[in-house]
Amino acid sequence: MKKIVSLVVVISIYAVLPVSAFAAEGEGSGWGWIETIGRWANLFILVGAIYYFTRESIKKFFVSRRQGIADEIEAAQDARADAESKLEEMERRVGALDEELEELRRQAEEEAQAERRRALELGEKEVEKVIQTAEREIGGLAKAARQDLKAYAAELAVEMARSKIEAELDQDTKEHVVERFIVKLDTADGEQS
Repeated sequence: MKKIVSLVVVISIYAVLPVSAFAAEGEGSGWGWIETIGRWANLFILVGAIYYFTRESIKKFFVSRRQGIADEIEAAQDARADAESKLEEMERRVGALDEELEELRRQAEEEAQAERRRALELGEKEVEKVIQTAEREIGGLAKAARQDLKAYAAELAVEMARSKIEAELDQDTKEHVVERFIVKLDTADGEQS
């Protein structure tokens, strides 16, 4: 189609230019209105003949071109509708994202508070265990201390009694006690044999 258009342009330029431009030098013919009208008539006949023989292809070209432009417009409208729907979807998702972020923050806060409570409960249980263990150890230490104290008190009482008895006994009484002890031992040995 481009070749036909180029051919028409070249022919029309050739037909319209004055003949004197192509005439040999020295000829003195002038250019008049009749020649101009004749040239324009030739141009119209030529263009008409070209159109007559190429009208179907020109018609097909413009029909296909019109259809191509309509298809491109329809494709552009479809692309625009797709883009608008995607934009709406993205705006909806962004709106939902804000809500999701808020929900995630709320859940994280709840979980953190629950974790704090669990940690406090575990801490309290551990403190209670430590207290119970300490009480048991203190009880054991107190019992051992009481036993040690009783043993020390008994030892001290025996020591004090011995000191008091020794202070009150004279030499004759000591001998008499030792003799009685020996006699009792002898009697006990005789009965066992």
